[in-house]
Parts: sequence; C-alpha cells; structure tokens
Amino acid sequence: MTRRTCGFVLVAAALALVMGTPAGAQDLQQKLAAAKQNAAANQQALRSYGWIEKVELSLKGEVKSAAVNSCRYGADGKVQKTAVVEPPPPEKKRGLRGKAIAKKTGEMKAELEEATALVHQYVPPDPGMMQVVMNAGAASLSQAGPGVLVLKFPGYVKPGDALSLTFDSAVKSLRQLDVSTYLDTPESPVTLRVAMQSLPEGARHPGSVVLGMPARQIEVRITNSNYQKLAQ
Repeated sequence: MTRRTCGFVLVAAALALVMGTPAGAQDLQQKLAAAKQNAAANQQALRSYGWIEKVELSLKGEVKSAAVNSCRYGADGKVQKTAVVEPPPPEKKRGLRGKAIAKKTGEMKAELEEATALVHQYVPPDPGMMQVVMNAGAASLSQAGPGVLVLKFPGYVKPGDALSLTFDSAVKSLRQLDVSTYLDTPESPVTLRVAMQSLPEGARHPGSVVLGMPARQIEVRITNSNYQKLAQ
C-alpha cells in the first residue's frame, strides 16, 4: 500500500472515530474496509493512464511562467514527467534594475520552496497528527450539503492552521482537500486546495491543485487533464 493510500484509509478511520456513535467499532471496520478497497483500486486504475499537467505561476494575477508536462506512472509507482512546453528563460535586465529583479525573483523562489515544504507536512494527511487533534477534542465533522461531509482538523501542525477533508457521505470518495496555514507568522498565509475529479471509468484524480500565498499575491496552479489509457 502506498503512503497516499494508507493516509486515505486512516482518514476514514479518523472520520469514524469523530462520529463517536455507539456502533462506532463496527462502523469503523466497515468504513476502513470500504476505504481501503476503494483507495487501492483507484490507485491501481490511475497507473494505467497517462495525462497532461499544466503548471502556472502567477504574481498579482498575471501569469509569469507556464510549463506543460506529459505524465505517467513508472514501474516504481512514481510519476514520470516529460516536458512538452517549457517556460522560456527570463530576459535578463542589466544594471540596478536587473539586480533588483534578480533579487525579487530569488526571494519569490525561496518563499515558494518554503511554502511547498510546509504543505508537504499536511499532504498526505498523517494519522498520528490527526489523532493528536482528536485527542484534544478539536476535530469536527459537519454536513456541507446533501451527501457531503467535511472533517476538519484545526491546529494540525501549528496554532491557527487547519486541514479539511471533504468526502461523500459513504466515505468512499475524497472530493476535496483544503489547507489553511502560514509561514513564520499568520501575516504570511499559505493556502492549498486539491479538487478531485472522476474519469469516465470511475477512477478519481486530482483535477486541480492550487497553492496560494495571498499576502505576496503569488499563486501556483496545477491542472491535470487529458487522461488517456496507456497501451498495455
């Protein structure tokens, strides 16, 4: 079982625990079995596809760079990427302006790397950290619409942050994952939203991934599309 699959199964377990019903033990086993079966089948199904990934970096609402990659899973289970469209090298400015632009670009790159590393503490969800939040009585379960449940873990990594998972009511499909956190202080917020989509044959994949740094007006948007079955 991959780390992502394991994380999904334990999220389902956490959901059953938060429900805290008298039939919780039996309900937990049923949800664990369903989640494990569906997650494993989904991961296996995705390995038979190739797809196109588009990555866009925006500053103040303007796209500054974009790259397009052809993706597929390798024999080791890791995603392999081949560049289809690479961003052109930035035009070098000379003099003081050039130095200022280079400095700003370097700072933005460093902040993005820091934000990405921070997000990796949330995705995939860690069962031990979820358990800590539940033991503190902070985890909550809410209805977000017909057949939709949201499981929220505030204070997941640091005070004032939150990890939210949106499922269907049967806990068979993860619909969306949201992270609200910050770098050094709450004045430097970082957000992440992963929206899942379904393929015609039923497998689910991250259709869009958006990493935002609102205070800096920086956004990284990843769109996965054009899923095609690979020749066997």
